[in-house]
Amino acid sequence: MAVVTVEEVSGRPAFKRFVEFAYAQFRNESRWSPPLIAHERRRLEPHTPFFDRGDGEYFLARRQGIVAGRITAHIAAKGDEQGWFGFYDTVDDPAVATALVEQAATWLRDHGCTTMTGPASFTLDDGPGVLVDGFDVAGTTGRPWHPPWYAGHLESAGLARVPKLDEPTWRLPPTELGVDNGAIAPLATPSSKGVAVVGRFADPRLVLPGIAAVPDLTPARNSAIALARRAKRRDWEGCTIVSIDGDPATLVPRLQAAAFTASYQWIVSPWSPEPAAPPETVHARFTVAL
Repeated sequence: MAVVTVEEVSGRPAFKRFVEFAYAQFRNESRWSPPLIAHERRRLEPHTPFFDRGDGEYFLARRQGIVAGRITAHIAAKGDEQGWFGFYDTVDDPAVATALVEQAATWLRDHGCTTMTGPASFTLDDGPGVLVDGFDVAGTTGRPWHPPWYAGHLESAGLARVPKLDEPTWRLPPTELGVDNGAIAPLATPSSKGVAVVGRFADPRLVLPGIAAVPDLTPARNSAIALARRAKRRDWEGCTIVSIDGDPATLVPRLQAAAFTASYQWIVSPWSPEPAAPPETVHARFTVAL
């Protein structure tokens, strides 16, 4: 059996391996939607504002000396009993996943936490968890794809799914304005809530009061030249809703109308006008008592 070790991330080379692990693992996987690398670096930097109020640690797993997984353990505010794990990525090896989970649990237990839940990034609205249904559907910017073993290895490590934290998504068509959804102008000064995931490639036409979507950058595969060309032409096929602050039955149709005007072809939405329709994907979070 291969020896698995877990180490704290220390120094820039280890931080680089942590940030880039998933990019190396899934570079040949067409269903994987690579996060914008600049965004990943920014939100993981040790000087991110999260650490002004919270605390956390980054860990890398190695199998026979080769990086095989990563995880964070973090608490939203110092003294919290609710602990979180996130930025969870692993090769298909339950021993690696278990070692990562146990290391995160140990860190949280040592910091006074009584439960551990995740995957979650530093804010709950910045990442939907791990994919549990819809593995054949390609990911989009704002809705990640994961292989089946991500969730399976969490369960093997002793964590239980939390159904109330499930995040389903549906694929909706853009629609023309109707009498019920009403015209609404984009924000004059767009809020940054949710759209940081695409950085300067945000489309202001999709940022409305109470709701925001981001264009799907996946086809450009993080190529700076391809991204710049698409952004200049606004050549985006689809978009993903990343924040809703209000009644989705009112806000989502408004976003559909904005996407129609902007010539988008589809929208990934956390709400559907037909709730009985099966979702295209479901992401979930898992928990364990410490």
